[in-house]
Amino acid sequence: MNTTKMRAGGLAVLIAATGAFGLTACGSDTDGDAGTDTEVSEQASVDVATDLETAKAAVDEALADDDWTQVMLASDVDSPTVKYGLMVMPFVASDAADRVTGTVDIDGGDYTIEAVSAATGETWQIDQSGEITQVTE
Repeated sequence: MNTTKMRAGGLAVLIAATGAFGLTACGSDTDGDAGTDTEVSEQASVDVATDLETAKAAVDEALADDDWTQVMLASDVDSPTVKYGLMVMPFVASDAADRVTGTVDIDGGDYTIEAVSAATGETWQIDQSGEITQVTE
């Protein structure tokens, strides 16, 4: 008899939890969240986001040690190296990117890095705060 009560109680909890989850999922489907859905879709469509974020991380690493005015991103170095008065950081772009900025100019800690999507030809940029935006002409 106790087993039957425990199973019935467990079933009741499961049904209640499923119902609560269902209501929560349906409740978030309002017009008030439409802007958020659009932002997520736009961010998801940036196929070079990983390249931009990796390049930003390399520049941030270079700036952590010194105040450089330029940082070069290069695929032919294995570790951070100073060449020709520039900090050269290892960076290899993925196949998603047709082009990524090679030399990043830094002005008072502010910088942008651009990448061109190989699939769409769209140009995207990331700034020092990590915000990714599309470059429009």
